[in-house]
Amino acid sequence: MGRQVWICSSCSAESLGYFGQCQSCGAWGTLEKHNLEKKSKKNLEPKTKHSLFVDAEEEIFSLADIEDESYSRLSSGSGEFDRVLGGGIVAGSVNLIGGQPGIGKSTILLQIAFHASNMGMKVLYISAEESSSQLKLRANRLFSQAMKKDPNLREAGGNANWDNILVYTESNLEKIIEAIKSKEPSLVIVDSIQAIYNPNLDSIPGTISQIKESCSNLVRSAKVFNIPIFIVGHINKDGDIAGPKILEHMVDTVLQFEIVKDESLRILRSIKNRFGSTDELAVFEMSESGLEDIVDPSQIFLEQRSGGVVTALKEGRRPILVEIQSLVISSEYHNPRRMANGIDYSRLHQILAVMEKHLNIPLAKNDIYVNVAGGLNIKETSSDLAIALSIFLNSQNFEELPGDFLALGELGLSGEIRQLSNLELRLKEAAKLGFKKAIVPSLKKEIKQSLKGLGIELFEAISIKQAVYYLKQFVKKPALQKTSVK
Repeated sequence: MGRQVWICSSCSAESLGYFGQCQSCGAWGTLEKHNLEKKSKKNLEPKTKHSLFVDAEEEIFSLADIEDESYSRLSSGSGEFDRVLGGGIVAGSVNLIGGQPGIGKSTILLQIAFHASNMGMKVLYISAEESSSQLKLRANRLFSQAMKKDPNLREAGGNANWDNILVYTESNLEKIIEAIKSKEPSLVIVDSIQAIYNPNLDSIPGTISQIKESCSNLVRSAKVFNIPIFIVGHINKDGDIAGPKILEHMVDTVLQFEIVKDESLRILRSIKNRFGSTDELAVFEMSESGLEDIVDPSQIFLEQRSGGVVTALKEGRRPILVEIQSLVISSEYHNPRRMANGIDYSRLHQILAVMEKHLNIPLAKNDIYVNVAGGLNIKETSSDLAIALSIFLNSQNFEELPGDFLALGELGLSGEIRQLSNLELRLKEAAKLGFKKAIVPSLKKEIKQSLKGLGIELFEAISIKQAVYYLKQFVKKPALQKTSVK
């Protein structure tokens, strides 16, 4: 038996002892024990060539001699999924999709396989966790419901071109690579990478060495045979894709599923994309027939409005309107509570500090709760002004805002409201949904000209004080009424 080392599952750093915390990345509880076999001098050279390596002769070129090639893209059958990928599935790309159990990873990939099959393409579905009968049972359930909604499927009998979907219930990496070579599919789906193992390694499936070896061979296969591959990855307790971080570096695209609202909505984000933007976002609704595209997510997030302040975000090329809600109450504790759902906690503290300094509002003795209605997590600073105005309305007991008002702007430490990018795109989406008034940062002349004709009355504010002044024109404090308690 050789020596033992402890390897961090988050950053792959090695240590000779167990310290609880990784000395490299600082993560807790990620150290796993591995036994290193002691090799004799006779075993230093491998007896045979690696059986899983995909042979391909590579030549060396200068950058000037390499011809420009435009990537061909395949449609996934879902406009939302294609949006996140940057316009479709790139041939030869390796796409890693992660998310918590039951969120819809296998469902969306089965739907993509069904669409590719109907387009006449051969799909190889590697199911390392489910049996073939389980996979067929789920497919029948999904597409029997889809047939009820789609007349084209009913006319085709519902099983059109299902012969093009090849199911292989195998977790042996060597056999999987051989299947890719022999079947020559147009699309490969591997579910999941944590269940695949290399028989030449002594470690069990899911360990760092197995995941790295499996992923590297799949990436090599995708590039050599020019086949797009989708890989399903599980997540850990922190919400990150389980396994070494190098797994995300190996692949071309990393997609992450999130659950929002009443657990029927799914958001798909692009964390990494070599062939498109990482700012894109797709919204789906889970139904009996699978994941369905939500073309206009603003309508969904603005349902059941409760008088908060609406703002317009920009996710990639798409504007999304959301409502910011707040609750300010007197605290009974020495340290008041601060709760932020959907926004950065430190950003909330910064906004509160700016408000206390420039609006002279005592908030230090209040419990403050801020929530993004609909469960969306926002990172864009364009929501700063809406957050501040929502807190101001609630702290001063003003009436609810009219339903046709929104606020846009980043809040600086000096109380100034900073400029935003793509303001015209955001306001066009607001005008489409019937908004008539908006507090915005100070505009340049050319931007004002482009915004004419939208039907939205714009109130330009250079500071938080001026924004509050405009806000008071729309709402007022309700008159105090005497009440008697019997």
